Amino acid sequence: MPGKILGIDINSDSVTAVQVEGGLRAYYITGCARVPIEEPGGLDEALKALSEQADLKADTCISSIPGEQVSYRTLQMPFRDKRKIRQTVAFSIETMVPFPIEDLIVDFAIVDQSDHSEVLAASVRRGYISEYLTHLQGHGIDPDILDIRCVPLVLWLLRQPEMPGDGILLEIGMKKSTMVLYLKRRIGLIRIFPFGDGLVTRAMSNERTTNQEETQEAEHIESCLSSLCTNVQSTLHAFRCQNNRAVGPEKVFITGSGSLYPNIESLLGGLLDIPVERINLIRDTRVHMGADIARFWNPALMDSALALALRDHKQGLGFNFRRDEFEVRKKHFRLMKEIRKAGIFLIVILCLLTADGGVDYYFLKKRYRMLDKQITQIFRQTLPDVKSIVDPVQQMMTTIDEIKKSTLSLPGISANRRVLDLLRDISLRSPGALDVKATRMVFDPEVVKIKGETDTFNTVDSIKKGLERSQYFSAVTISSANLDRSGKRVQFEIVLQRVK
Repeated sequence: MPGKILGIDINSDSVTAVQVEGGLRAYYITGCARVPIEEPGGLDEALKALSEQADLKADTCISSIPGEQVSYRTLQMPFRDKRKIRQTVAFSIETMVPFPIEDLIVDFAIVDQSDHSEVLAASVRRGYISEYLTHLQGHGIDPDILDIRCVPLVLWLLRQPEMPGDGILLEIGMKKSTMVLYLKRRIGLIRIFPFGDGLVTRAMSNERTTNQEETQEAEHIESCLSSLCTNVQSTLHAFRCQNNRAVGPEKVFITGSGSLYPNIESLLGGLLDIPVERINLIRDTRVHMGADIARFWNPALMDSALALALRDHKQGLGFNFRRDEFEVRKKHFRLMKEIRKAGIFLIVILCLLTADGGVDYYFLKKRYRMLDKQITQIFRQTLPDVKSIVDPVQQMMTTIDEIKKSTLSLPGISANRRVLDLLRDISLRSPGALDVKATRMVFDPEVVKIKGETDTFNTVDSIKKGLERSQYFSAVTISSANLDRSGKRVQFEIVLQRVK
């Protein structure tokens, strides 16, 4: 997604926003903020405080809904085509949900495909989506996509080449934890577990009074973590039995505020007997941030919002509950923004075309003036007696026409055999490479006499042979050919008998 992208993660503990600037190959974090929800029903106050702390304007906004508001069903569909699955998935879960199907928004993710498709169907009440969007839109937030919490985090994991094919994401919150199981790099299960009773917050704070209290809190948190791991193992066992398949997660990835507890990786790893690793989206080489952002950045608290901003909506692996009447329409301000961009682009193009046309006009005008000057010079050389020059081309054409007409008045000259035509024919039939100088030409009604000088007698013969092929003359005779006084040049006279 190009432009600015805003990811807003909302859970029972806090509201977190991360803004990124999207490019072709990289994302730049341009802002982040986190506001805790102090009391039940404090979402509006948190959103108000968030809008005061951060600039929430963006070209694209992506948010999520809590996983406990979603009902999940695993289905076997007899076809592979996603369009057919979307058309039938709502009817397939109709008998499995406690609400009329028309009151639900349904989306799905493909778990496995062979001859048939195994899909994870997720449904949410339309009334909840409407109320949820009303809260957000009341604070100037209108998300283009509504996903399920933690699913974008798993999508980010699945895009990493070094990630195992089967694994678990555990997002450990202050009061609730989310488990997402993925198999063969596809989401297969989402579950929400209760976690803690507020002691986790105090355990991670610096407000300690005595070592005894610290020990009691640590024991309580470890008890909560043990209970969480028991829920995870029970869920995996139930999933294996229900689907009759072997499930062996290779690694557990943890995030969330609860993951900040010291040595939690070793605690969970020992309880689950599976390697545990914290995730950190900043390890993604495509993501960059400045020093001013890095001072406030906490991966465990902000990765969920960042994953929303980095969510690749084209892959189709996540969920989106902005459908039907909640589907995002083309916003007027966004359309006007695009129109303004297009207008600016057109203005720049027109300016460049105008400049290009102006440059072309300048050089054409300059060339025209140069050619006009050359024509005037040729006119003056050809017709030096003409003093008034208004339109040299037209005046030259008029003079040529007058010369042509004047030749018709000569004796024996007709419209078909003008003097200019005879001269042109004689010139064409005289080899250009010969050393010949004509000194006199006489045009009579019956003959044409040419006197001149050349280098050799053979040249005279060559001239005679060339003129014998003319259609204007019936006979060609060399009347004289003699050496001049120097003995180096030949003076000749050729008589051309004109055709009657």
